[in-house]
Order: sequence, then structure tokens, then C-alpha cells
Amino acid sequence: MNENIKKLLAKVEQSPELQAKFAQIRDPDEAYKLAASIQDGFSKEEFIAEMKKLYNEAVKDLSEEDIAKIAGGLSDVAKSAIVTAMSSASSAGISLAAAAM
Repeated sequence: MNENIKKLLAKVEQSPELQAKFAQIRDPDEAYKLAASIQDGFSKEEFIAEMKKLYNEAVKDLSEEDIAKIAGGLSDVAKSAIVTAMSSASSAGISLAAAAM
């Protein structure tokens, strides 16, 4: 992993404010812009690839049932959207990975 992305992850991990900002983002371009404003030294492609890896690692052991439990009392439509986002490396999934740093 790029050392500057590691630095970014450490900064976000220590900042509830940054975590909240990433949690609101649903577009990989916006996630990259915010990330690059916090830490430089990586390309958009590197950032997105690393977020996909982090996302895939985070959800590899979760079943659709586990993901539905995480969704809690949400409607079936919302649960379905979460399952879809969590089961693919979609733009939403990339943003979720960024928010989870």
C-alpha cells in the first residue's frame, strides 16, 4: 500500500470529523478529492484501488444475512440497497470503505 495512503488512513482513523465527512460521500471522485485535500502523494487510481481492497477485505466474511442485520430496522428496500452496495465494489461500496477507514 502506498505510504501516503497509510498516512491518510491514520489521520482519518483519529478524526471523528473526517470520518463523518467521508460517511456522507457517495461518489469515488468526491472521496478522492477529500482524501487528496487531507494527504497528498497518491493518484486517484491508487486511492480507488486501495479503497476497493479495504472494502473487499472488510466484507469478505459477511453473509447477506449479516449485512441485513447491520441494516437494522431499515425498510426492505434500504436493506436491499445496502446488500447490493456491500456485495460489489460499486461507487457506494468505495465510499463506504473510505468512510470506514
